[in-house]
Amino acid sequence: PVEVDRDLEADLAKIPDKLAFKIGEVADLVGVKAYVLRYWETEFEVLKPKKSRHNQRMYERRDVENLLLIKKLLYRDRFSIEGARSALKKLKKD
Repeated sequence: PVEVDRDLEADLAKIPDKLAFKIGEVADLVGVKAYVLRYWETEFEVLKPKKSRHNQRMYERRDVENLLLIKKLLYRDRFSIEGARSALKKLKKD
């Protein structure tokens, strides 16, 4: 079972109130490198950032929240990519 712990709540509270974020900003917020975010996009269906006119990824707040949850699942809860993927699907269903 996936739980929202204090650390995740604190991370979610730090997200600035903006409409869109560039990949560099999101990488800083989440605490991983930009290439990790691009890799996670290939592994997790929930991550579909829109592209700007200049073909830059533009993440919405929901994307940043999902990324923080994915990071928690992978790094703190020690899920595999496959395990995190199924945990996210289960969360989406509930």
